[in-house]
Amino acid sequence: MLTVVLLAVILVLKGIFPALTKVRTDFANYYTSSYVLVHENRNIDKLYGADWFARKAAALGSPDGGIFQPFPPPTALLMVPLTIFDLQTAERIWTVLNVGILIVFVSTVSRLSAFDHVLSFFLVLVSGFALVNNFYLGQIYLLMVLCLALSIRYYLRGKDLLSGLYAGIFIPVKYFPICLLIFFVLQRRWFAVAAGVLVALILVCISLASMGWDIHWSYAQRTLVQHLDGQMANPFSARYQSWNSLLRSMFIGDATLNPRPLVDWPAGFAPLRAFVLVGLSAILSWVLWKGTHANVDASFQIAALFTFALLVAPATATYHFLLLSLPVTMVASQLLNAHRVLPLSILLILYAGMGAIPAGMLDRLDLQGAWRLLEFPRLFFLLAFFLTITLLTVSGGRREQSPQTL
Repeated sequence: MLTVVLLAVILVLKGIFPALTKVRTDFANYYTSSYVLVHENRNIDKLYGADWFARKAAALGSPDGGIFQPFPPPTALLMVPLTIFDLQTAERIWTVLNVGILIVFVSTVSRLSAFDHVLSFFLVLVSGFALVNNFYLGQIYLLMVLCLALSIRYYLRGKDLLSGLYAGIFIPVKYFPICLLIFFVLQRRWFAVAAGVLVALILVCISLASMGWDIHWSYAQRTLVQHLDGQMANPFSARYQSWNSLLRSMFIGDATLNPRPLVDWPAGFAPLRAFVLVGLSAILSWVLWKGTHANVDASFQIAALFTFALLVAPATATYHFLLLSLPVTMVASQLLNAHRVLPLSILLILYAGMGAIPAGMLDRLDLQGAWRLLEFPRLFFLLAFFLTITLLTVSGGRREQSPQTL
């Protein structure tokens, strides 16, 4: 209980309180795009103009300006209800709403795992900087993981319409919930799949109707392609903790950003990246096949899908790892019920390790050559987590029949 209190105090002091006192760039990005959509629709095509957007965000009250890349156009729909308030007031309202979302999320994962609320809250708090930064930066990932939790909850209750609705609502904005639709396909819950796809299409249609075709086509042609290739402001940065940034750091030299790679071999970057992607995809396919055809609890499949998505993402931020709090809680419940203490301990250590790493500060180490590998601990923790889930799935698990658990 003392640990829970200490972690909660850290959350308040480092996450919630700062969000109430100063506007951060992440929330300003969401708010500015929504503000332009509602109040200056004639300028909607300028959202991806970096200089224009930064000036607009600053004019609305963001001390550090802002940038809309690499967000897809439907992102501008997110904060529309809050644009009746100024930027600072809107972020304070969003912070209070996030506190309520956290309470609902903890209650939901408690029902999914059969853990009490205190233990469920502890497992969410162990996500560390992921949860803190969600509040600190005014991010939306807590809301997204709540929608995914509700989707699974309704899936277990046989309410496929609601399950699909909650799974699909964030797909036009963040894509990650596609993982859950893949799970529904594996379970042959076609109505849930159809509902998820339908709600995503409806939101895309709303975005097209309110912003027009040109900005969506421009995003698909340029911004999306660059983002998927890992072309960020600094594609070598360790803050992204991705295979893109790691392999670029190892094999592509740059006079300013990466003067001393391990081997200056630009031609090797693409095949090595493909090798990693194919290898991870093969492992995931094996896990999903094993989980579908053997007596393995479905929570392991969900954990594998979520972890794989983060592993192959072109870039990750610390708050993205809040998404793991959902499968971690469900898998932990299964392992605890089966008295499998060692694998449970390994998973929780890896999970806590990912949440404890301040990835934004790792570039300051300024390591070169092979030493640069030390700047990517979260990526390796995530890989170890994925492989642990794989081994647990292969070793088999008992499918729970209780309606309260997976």
